[in-house]
Amino acid sequence: MICKNRKRPVWLRLVLSVLIPCSLFLTPSCNPEAPWETKNVDINMEIKTVSAGYVECEFSTSKEAYYLISIEKASPNYSPMEHQKQFMMLALDSANLKYLEWRNELLNDGEFNIAPFSSHALQYGQINHFFTGLEPGTTYWVYAFVVDPELLEPAGKLHLVTITTKDSSALDIHFEYRVWGYWDYIYPVDSKGNIYGRFPYLATTRDSIEIAKEGKSPELFFAEYFLFIMENNFTENIRYGVYAVENNASESYLEFQPGHTYYTAIVGFDGYMGNNVIYKFTWTGEDFKAYFKDEDSIVSDGEDD
Repeated sequence: MICKNRKRPVWLRLVLSVLIPCSLFLTPSCNPEAPWETKNVDINMEIKTVSAGYVECEFSTSKEAYYLISIEKASPNYSPMEHQKQFMMLALDSANLKYLEWRNELLNDGEFNIAPFSSHALQYGQINHFFTGLEPGTTYWVYAFVVDPELLEPAGKLHLVTITTKDSSALDIHFEYRVWGYWDYIYPVDSKGNIYGRFPYLATTRDSIEIAKEGKSPELFFAEYFLFIMENNFTENIRYGVYAVENNASESYLEFQPGHTYYTAIVGFDGYMGNNVIYKFTWTGEDFKAYFKDEDSIVSDGEDD
C-alpha cells in the first residue's frame, strides 16, 4: 500500500497539507521533584528509524538531568555547532513561549494548578521519542541539551545529529480493523502480515448520526478532525502498534448502540504515504463480529472521486 506516484484522496491531502509542516510539541516525561545535575552531563542520542515522515530517536543521560529535545529543518547557511549558545537560547525561548501559551490557555479555562516548565517541556531519564509530521527528502537537525530548570538556561554543550528523511516511505503498512462486541482493534501490519509497532498514526470511531448532524461527508468530517488534532498539537492522540478500545461509554469513549452505523478512520504519519482507510459498519449487539482490510475501506487510495 505504498503510495508513490498515485494521486491521494482529497481528505488525505487536506490532512497532509497541515500535517507535513507541523512541528509537534513534546509530551512531558519528567518529575519536577526528581534530583538533577547540570555539570558534566553527557547526552546519548541514537537514531533508530528514519522514514519519509518521522524519525525515531532514543535519548539518555549519563547523570540525572533535565534536558530539551527537538527537531528543526536544517539551514544551509547556519551551523548550530558554531553558534551553540545562540542556538540553544533560541530553542529554549521557543519551548518557553509554547509553555507560556499552554499555561495561559489553562488560566483562561479556570485551571490554576499549573505544572512547572520542567515537567511540561523538558525530558528526564531515558526516553524513546518519535518526531512526526516531517517532509520527505528533507534534512533536519535532531538535537538535545541539558537545561537548568531553575534558571531556565542551557547547561553544557549542544548534542546534534543531522538526518535526511527518505524521499518516499520504505514501509508497506496496512491498517486492519476488527470489531468484537464492544471492543474494536486496530492492527498496523507490514507486507508479511506481521504487526508493526513503530509506525505513528491517528484513528477515531464516530457515530454516523454525529457526522450527519454536521452536514458533511465522512471524508470531510475526518479530515477536519485530524487537522484539529495537528493544529493543536494533541500528541496524546498519536498511536503505535495494536490499539484496542472498549466502546461501552467507559472513560471518554463512545458507547456502541444496536442498529447504529459507525465509521472508523485511520491515517498514518509517514510523509506522503497514502495508507488511509475509513471503515463503515452497523453494530447489532454484543455478539457483533467483523474484520476489515484495505479493500473494505469506503475511500480509495487512487484517483479522487
